[in-house]
This record gives sequence, structure tokens and C-alpha cells, in this order.
Amino acid sequence: MNNKKITHMLVFFSVLFLSLIVYLTAIELFYKDEYVSSNFNQRNSMLEDSVLRGSIYASGGERLAYSRVENGEQKRYYPFLNLYSHVIGYSTKTYGKSLIEKSYNTELLGENGISSVFNLKSKLSGEMPLGNDLYLTIDHDVQSVASQMMGSRNGAMVAINPKTGAVIAMVSKPDFNPNQTWLTQNWAKLSTDENSTFFTRASMGLYPPGSTFKTITSASIIDNLMDDTEVEDEGKIKIGSKEISNTKDKAYGTIGIEDAFKVSSNVYFASVGASLGAEKLQDTAENFSFNKKLGFKLPYSKSRFETGHISDEDMATTSIGQGKTLVSPLHLAMITGAIANDGKMMKPYIVEKVVSPSGVTVDSAYQSSLSQAISPFTAKKIKEMMLEVVETGTGTNARIYGIDVAGKTGTAENERTDAEPDKTHALFIAFAPYDDPEIAVAVILEYAGGTGGSLAAPIAREAIRTYLR
Repeated sequence: MNNKKITHMLVFFSVLFLSLIVYLTAIELFYKDEYVSSNFNQRNSMLEDSVLRGSIYASGGERLAYSRVENGEQKRYYPFLNLYSHVIGYSTKTYGKSLIEKSYNTELLGENGISSVFNLKSKLSGEMPLGNDLYLTIDHDVQSVASQMMGSRNGAMVAINPKTGAVIAMVSKPDFNPNQTWLTQNWAKLSTDENSTFFTRASMGLYPPGSTFKTITSASIIDNLMDDTEVEDEGKIKIGSKEISNTKDKAYGTIGIEDAFKVSSNVYFASVGASLGAEKLQDTAENFSFNKKLGFKLPYSKSRFETGHISDEDMATTSIGQGKTLVSPLHLAMITGAIANDGKMMKPYIVEKVVSPSGVTVDSAYQSSLSQAISPFTAKKIKEMMLEVVETGTGTNARIYGIDVAGKTGTAENERTDAEPDKTHALFIAFAPYDDPEIAVAVILEYAGGTGGSLAAPIAREAIRTYLR
């Protein structure tokens, strides 16, 4: 009897011990970074008083954030004020940290790997230890131009290198001044602001993609050998109980995929998209990482594509980027980059390297692909159609002398357009140069009341021109 009790006790404690091992392993594998960078981590709070936080630089060497000790207290400074508020974020004792300041907190405090050795030497010598510096992939000129072009309009712009996944620019509007004095004066007001000023739209905002989604619908049409289908476009079409019309009900007559893409015919894509079937379009969307993680280290939202049974009516609206489909500006730039990069979607990153106080690179970015979203053949056909959009179609405002730009316009209905029909989102995606793409851009302007070609394309054009000049 006693032996049985002992056995039961051994089994009980063994289960507890194994559960503890599983729990600790799960923390190490899945939650370590979250706990380490948490604003509630008291160890980080103690380090803040004893380590001079590292600086942050743009790719061209511009210093975007640095710390100084004043009157015995460390203060963080952001010399470009609002410009990088939705990239770097803020770092204060009162309000905690956000974005890069939070996600790379360990690195900035010099608590990772070889950096700890240098900090130990500093402590032994009696000097204040220094954190690591971060060098971003951000191009300061592109970031500045995009922010200026967007002005006071809410929305986002993201630019990436399609071959590597490096983030070239990431602008969210509205923005804010992350310096501590300004935050202290305005925190209460901005925390309850209906414009959600602290919300990083570039990576966390989700929007209906509008006609920019026709790139994905086109990919599915081509992959499923339906690209020779022609439709009689009379300006509008009724599928189920839903009537879908072109902009200003313009009729294009008998039309195929190339011309339909160039003029952005809703009738064509709704008709052929409904014929595709939900499973085929869903497969293509998920190949482009809808409903999936993107692997970005900063906070982001997963783009959404409805799964399961979808009616013909819903398929028609989904095929033109309406319905329940939602995409983030970051992901939209990645989709554009994948098309430019022969169908290969690259994992996005924004920190190029981490450098110790002595100038040693202790960590650097590595490039990796998320998926082969489409075949090079399909990508080539879509690239050709996107080039035609800018040359002679709805995206001529993105043309740049001496540079072949390829793009796609979009105008998206949203939750406000039923009551206010002019409150549509304006979108534009583009890449350049056409023959050897170096930059892919996505622009979304909220409730802009105009077309993507008229409002969003000029922003993409100036970002591309600035980067390539």
C-alpha cells in the first residue's frame, strides 16, 4: 500500500516537473522577447539608470535618436521630431516604450551577447556603460519626402527593397513628437484622440485594398488558365443581389484581362473573379501571405482574406478588393515587391545592424524569403500590365522621366461610404525601375475622396524619384 502511495507521489511530482520544463521551454521559444521588452520588466527599469541608451541611425548615417545625461538623469532626444514617431516610437520612464525603442530595448541597453562584455569593462573602470547603436534600413530622404507629400492627410506609406525585404520608408499619419516634454504636455489629449494618433497605420492598420487587389485576382486568373476570357463590359453588372459598376459607370465593350487591368474594369474582374471559385482565389491570396504571419519584428496586423464557403456575390466584391478582405500598407508593399521580384516575397526587416560602443557589429540582418507567391511567368505578365497602367492607364501621375515605373491604382469603399459616398480611401502601389526593381511602394490615404491615381500616385512617384536619383 505504501509503495503504491509512493509511486503515485512520484508520478505526480514527475508530471509537475515535466510541466515546468514545458512551460519554461515555451517561454524561451515563444515569449522571451515579449517579456524582455515588456514595459513592466523591472530589470530594464534598473538598467535605464545605469546604462546610456544607444543611438539610432538611418541608413545614410543621420542620427535619429540619442540619449544624454542632464542633472543626473538620462533623457532621450529625437531631433527629427514627428518624422520617425511611427518607426522608432518613444522611450520614457513615465509612458514606457513603443516600436523600435521597445522591440530592440535589449540591444539598445547593451544586454545581448558580446555587448555585455564591453559593458562589464565599463563598469569595472567606473565609467557609465554604453548601449549598442542601431543602424536602420530607412532612407532619410525618402522618409522625409513621403511625409511632406502626405501632409496632414491620414494614412500610410511604406517602401521596401523588393529583392531584400529591407524597409526603405515607413510613414504613418497622423504622427506626433516623441520627445518627453511634448509627450508629457499632450499625452492625456492624444490618448483619447479619435484620430488614434499613437496607432501605427503603416504596419497595424487594416484597409480594404480596392483595385490594388486586382493584382492578386489577375495572378489567380493567369495561374488557372482563364486569362484568355473576355467579358462584355457595359459599365455595370449584377451578380446575385449585388450590382457592381465601373467608375462613373463607364462601359468598355468587349474586354480582356490586359485592358481590364489598365482601365481598372470592375465589371471584368467581378465577372471572372466570381467564375474562379473561392478556393482558387483563396489559395492565391494565402500564397501572398494573407491570414499569415509576416515575420516583421515591429508590431503588425495580419491581413485578412475570408476563408470557407463564399457566395458568387461575395466572390465578385472580393475580386475587386472590397468585401471582407483587409490588408496592411506594409503587406501591400510586400505584395508589390513580390510581383517585382519574380514572384518571391521577402521577409521584411528594418534594422540593418547592431553595433557595440567599440564599433564591433554584434548582430546584422539576414535576408530570407517568406514564399514563392507566384511563378516568374505569372509575375512577368502582371508586371507588364502594371507598366501599362502607368504608361497609358489610370496611373499616369506616377510617370517619371527616364524611369519606367509600374503600378496599380485603387479606390476603396469603407465603413463610411454608405453615408458619405465621397469618403473613399485612395490607394496606389508601384515599383521601379521596371527592368531591375529597386523599390516597391504602397500608399493609402484614408477617406481621401479622390482616386488613387490622382492623390496617392504622386506620393509614390516622389518617393521613387528620391530613392533612385
